[in-house]
Amino acid sequence: MNPFFSVFSALCLAVPAVLAQNTQSAPPEPAAAQPNAPAASAIAAPVPSSLDGELFYQVLIGEITLRNGDAPASFALILDAARKTGDANLYQRAADIALQSRSGDAALQAARAWRQAQPDSREANRYVLQVLVALNRLTETVDPLKADVQLATPAERTLAITNLPRYFARVADKKLAAELLEQALAAELKASTPESTAAWTAVGRMRLAAGDLPGAMLAAERGQAISPQAEAPALLALELMDPKMPRAEALVQKYLSASAAPLPEIRMAYARALLDMQRYAEASTQLRVVTRDKPDYPEGWLVLGS
Repeated sequence: MNPFFSVFSALCLAVPAVLAQNTQSAPPEPAAAQPNAPAASAIAAPVPSSLDGELFYQVLIGEITLRNGDAPASFALILDAARKTGDANLYQRAADIALQSRSGDAALQAARAWRQAQPDSREANRYVLQVLVALNRLTETVDPLKADVQLATPAERTLAITNLPRYFARVADKKLAAELLEQALAAELKASTPESTAAWTAVGRMRLAAGDLPGAMLAAERGQAISPQAEAPALLALELMDPKMPRAEALVQKYLSASAAPLPEIRMAYARALLDMQRYAEASTQLRVVTRDKPDYPEGWLVLGS
């Protein structure tokens, strides 16, 4: 069968069902909403029920045009439909078509149009942020980084801050990324809240990725000074532990003594670091604490027995 008619028939069969829907549940979180690089979808997105017949036909033609190899024309049709309806799925689809055809500027155009149409959408902001990173336009990421934190709910904000360094996982200029992240989190870094601890840890991780070990250590210390029982600074310090960096071990020890119920994973990681440095007696002491406080934690027994 001719591919054109196959696609046309399949989409036309979907028209009655789509137009019959009066409501639609919230769309799933898009691929570009994750802190990895945005991934283009090769499959046509579901057409939203808000489309009237004319706009549905426009989207239909846009998808057929894409299947026939004319991505720019398809992008223009889908983005126009998105602007007319304000539908997030269509904005996302337009951006995905541009990414699929390796047109970064067009993807950024769609993402920014989506962000402008839905300024409270965290997903739209994430698309803008990730496309900017993919295009290596890092200096333009400060405002989207701020917005990612501001648009998160209070319950999500600490995790949102913690995840920010992941956006820069693949960039070449980690030093610049660390500086930009610090600019974006300037307000949190000046405060003394749980978000501030997360912000200092995030900055520390970016400094570590950039090879700035003293800067990472300082950030971990600043974070722990705000929240001595917080796990994040201790986890960062574990990555910095080295005979040449005694402050890192001191930070881990401070967490273990300050926390009423320290994570056994952190104590285990500390014990392993001591084993790597051939400090066997001290490692055994930590392992015995793990098996005493968490007798159902098998790794502690396994390492102690070895």
